[in-house]
Amino acid sequence: MLKSLFVSGAVVTAAALASPATAGELYVNPEANFGVGLDSGVGGGIVEGHIGYGFDNGAYVQVGPALLLPDSGENEFEVSGKAGISAGPLYGEVSFITGDEVSLGFKTGAKFSF
Repeated sequence: MLKSLFVSGAVVTAAALASPATAGELYVNPEANFGVGLDSGVGGGIVEGHIGYGFDNGAYVQVGPALLLPDSGENEFEVSGKAGISAGPLYGEVSFITGDEVSLGFKTGAKFSF
């Protein structure tokens, strides 16, 4: 019950702060991600509080604390970050998170407006 309440509060807080607040080229990017199963309900999640910098060429870097909320076991604080770039409709991003070992993630895609 307490975990569900915390997850709900984190989701509401993240939604309220979802758009990065820009001050010059610096910004704050709070983000919450949770797994949800049709049978199992809300699973583990991660809440990140990044501070970032956006460059004029479309590149950005951001880093900050990450609160890991596993489905079972103890919550942990780690450090996570992202770096990416966009050019026209295309974008790419590399992310990392610390822990027992450093994990990397890669994302690429395109965004088209109509």
